[in-house]
Amino acid sequence: MRNKFYAIAFFPMCLLGATFVHADELSAIRAAAGKGECFVIHEGRQEPSVALTASAYDLPSSDKQEVLRLISAFLAHGCSIEQPDSAGMSPVNVSVLTAEPELLRYLLKAGADPSLRITGSRPWANGKNSVEFAQALNKASPSARRAEVMEILNSN
Repeated sequence: MRNKFYAIAFFPMCLLGATFVHADELSAIRAAAGKGECFVIHEGRQEPSVALTASAYDLPSSDKQEVLRLISAFLAHGCSIEQPDSAGMSPVNVSVLTAEPELLRYLLKAGADPSLRITGSRPWANGKNSVEFAQALNKASPSARRAEVMEILNSN
């Protein structure tokens, strides 16, 4: 894996401790993807590019296909699909948290491991794998998309 860093100014969005980006920050992510930067500095912390890019998938103004192409570019450069962000959330767990079935399918097809445990400081999430995390989120806030995420994880 590459050890390059790409420092950019992000305006953070946080939801349940995961790292999120605004749509206007995709230009900086595009630049990092073009250079094969596997990490960016976000709010003073080193964040893995794949996890950070996955967090942009559910933005209303983002092009979901472009986000997938950016993730693909990072993976082609050898960036990790498993590396969690500073909140302990892997790209798969970002897709579970945001209830994005298509992003989850893409990540699993690209080789992401849903059995890896969350390593964050949030007691309700720490130590859970993606299936357990999806179950907890669905119990707290059930929806058709959360049910679809659970179905995908259970069939994997």
